[in-house]
Amino acid sequence: RAERNPGRNRGRAEREAGQRVTAGDIAALRSVGELFRTLDDMYGGGHARQALVRYLEHECEPMLRGSYGEQTGRRLFAATADLTRLLGWTSYDIAAHGLAQRYFVQALRLAQAAGDRAYGAYVLVTMSRQAVYLAHGREAVQLARVAQQGVGAAVPPVVQALLHSAEARGHAVLGEARACTTSLMRAERALESARPGDEVPFWARFFDEAQLADEFGHCHRDLQQYRTAAQYAERSLQLRAPVYARSRLFCRVVLATARLGLGDLDQACRLGAEAAAQAADMRSVRAHEYVRDFERRLEPYKDASPVRTYRDKVAALG
Repeated sequence: RAERNPGRNRGRAEREAGQRVTAGDIAALRSVGELFRTLDDMYGGGHARQALVRYLEHECEPMLRGSYGEQTGRRLFAATADLTRLLGWTSYDIAAHGLAQRYFVQALRLAQAAGDRAYGAYVLVTMSRQAVYLAHGREAVQLARVAQQGVGAAVPPVVQALLHSAEARGHAVLGEARACTTSLMRAERALESARPGDEVPFWARFFDEAQLADEFGHCHRDLQQYRTAAQYAERSLQLRAPVYARSRLFCRVVLATARLGLGDLDQACRLGAEAAAQAADMRSVRAHEYVRDFERRLEPYKDASPVRTYRDKVAALG
């Protein structure tokens, strides 16, 4: 509820807390979200996370204590949910996992307050992705299924594809090949049924053919089906826009791992070195961990010439 008579000598944030929230305020929140999303995609969560924390503290929180009607309030809660989820995402990217989970729970509550079930499902999928990264496959599957149950068929095909692919990733971590394939096929069918005129939420627009190929590549890598993993990873890299730099890095490591699994040590090391060079320019623990995972897989070949060359290249990065 609004503070009707904020004290004259209070700090800036409190002084603004009683102000009426306008459509322009909410549009600004959305624009800021897009900006931080782009920074995160390009440079990693560590680059802008602290600025996002301050923005939420000094701009969003006073708005939540401001004056607004029901419809504006729902839009405000939805915009704040998005920024809060993004703050959780950037925290996850720098391996602050407990903090990330707290932000995700907060984002879920805000989505609920906004009456936005679809966005709530997206937050659950984000939590599922974190569980995959932490190798908590069963939890990842459960979160993805709760997300699916929360929206049913009431979301566009692109969102359905996103939800099913998240479940597939969990099954892959668990080594459940059949269940993984079933979820991937559902995701593929959903994306194929999408039409240009569909109203896709802004947060799901990233999920395209490149993203689906990326999901397939990761799943087949985790299932040690390296030939198929390589095919999908290559396809994703061909289709993926450069602005998704971190996603391209992840996919390049998946391809390097697949090449290694297929016995192509030269190609694997070349791709791995490219990924390591990209990671050096990012403030993303996940990016560095992808590279470290690849390096652990190189251990059995540590005396081979391509691996020594790889190590020299990485050492030169400083």
